[in-house]
Amino acid sequence: MAASTTFIQTDAPALARRDTLYATLSLTTFVSALVLIMVGSIVRVTGNGLGCPDWPLCYGQIVPPLQIAPWVEFSHRLMGALTSAQIVAMAVLAWRWRRREPWIVQPALLAVGFLAVQVALGGIHVIFELPPASGWMHTGVAMAITAMVASQVAVTHPAMQRLSARARAVVTRDRGLPAALAATALAAFLLLLTGSYVTRTGASLACPAFPYCGAEAYALAFPGLIAIQMIHRFLAFGVAIAACLTLWRLVRAGKNEPGFHVAALGLALLIVVQFGLGISNVLLRLPMWSRTLHLLVAAMLWAGLAMLWVAVHRGNRATVNG
Repeated sequence: MAASTTFIQTDAPALARRDTLYATLSLTTFVSALVLIMVGSIVRVTGNGLGCPDWPLCYGQIVPPLQIAPWVEFSHRLMGALTSAQIVAMAVLAWRWRRREPWIVQPALLAVGFLAVQVALGGIHVIFELPPASGWMHTGVAMAITAMVASQVAVTHPAMQRLSARARAVVTRDRGLPAALAATALAAFLLLLTGSYVTRTGASLACPAFPYCGAEAYALAFPGLIAIQMIHRFLAFGVAIAACLTLWRLVRAGKNEPGFHVAALGLALLIVVQFGLGISNVLLRLPMWSRTLHLLVAAMLWAGLAMLWVAVHRGNRATVNG
């Protein structure tokens, strides 16, 4: 019995170091994924998507020539390689250390699967000279990867673990909250896809005014583009209202739980910023800074909703099963 106790005591620090290492890797991978999305957006809005016209090399070289366009595109590839290495490392460590924990190992392995699809889409996008369909799918898969990585942060980061520990008390006050968070997150993902479709189809300025369209004459020649733009706008209003209602439910159910109040406030601020960036895109005629930040903030909002759902749903399930 004494020997067993000694083993547990000496093994506990090693387990704690493993948990800390994995939590740190998850957080840094999440940050890298967001930076990668931002860099990819910069490549697109600056028109350097074919800065490297071949793939996987750049002008037939490992290191591209010293010109601006190739290096703008190549920076995205370098960031992609770094993020990919982190995702693979995360999956390896999850399999070695946490394979009995489905909330960790399953999303980590799914992230690698999505990554393989993303690499193939990236190559197809360049080789076929930026077809809209592959670009649209590329954005969708990028967001799926980001959500998988965000789920690891939700499970391993101490602040998120504290939220999970209090989730049961919150859900007891509002039993529909986990479903509402899941539906809001899925709606945000759908909004991301429609936004990407607006960009890929060239409908970004189909409606040059806000909140009304202001394109009466243009509508006669390009009614389809206006429909695409307005569908995205209506969906944006709907998602914003649904998200605010869900966050208000979270605040009410999470009374005396400041962690949930901070999370709700942070996501609400992202919604406000995102709306401001969307309006800027229209009224300022698609400035590069606004377009870049619009995608980045959308990714942060989507990932934040996914993280919050994981924390609440996992914490509630763990308490019920326990």
